[in-house]
Amino acid sequence: MFKSEYGEAAVEVLDILDNTNKEDVKKIPSTFIKFLVDNASEDYVVNLDHTKPISELNIMEKTKEILGTIYINWWCDENERQEYMEQIQEQERRREEELIEKYNPDNMFKNRQSNEASKEIQNLPVEKKNENIFNIVINKIKKFFGKF
Repeated sequence: MFKSEYGEAAVEVLDILDNTNKEDVKKIPSTFIKFLVDNASEDYVVNLDHTKPISELNIMEKTKEILGTIYINWWCDENERQEYMEQIQEQERRREEELIEKYNPDNMFKNRQSNEASKEIQNLPVEKKNENIFNIVINKIKKFFGKF
């Protein structure tokens, strides 16, 4: 599944690059294009409407990620690259904060039952069996042989 998802995304990226300005495509290293070709799915057929802007195309998330990588590494200027890197770092920082808050041991138990409910559970009667050791051993032996 993982490999086929990237293979299908590679097919979509190659299709988009086939319909992109050739000067922009030349900025992408041939080794990266070869990587996409080598990993492209042989079974996946793309049917994208290239008259629409790329933002309106129904493409996979992995395709968007690959196109973003191409844009950041080879198509944008240094100022744009710096802006994108800052945005990526900010998103990563927010995601880490969410994970820290979600898995913070202090917060994990806040959603537990209130003290009153836990007191009720603690005050439930517990049944004690008054069996001596002899009866316990006899019962174990009976269970072992299947006789009750």
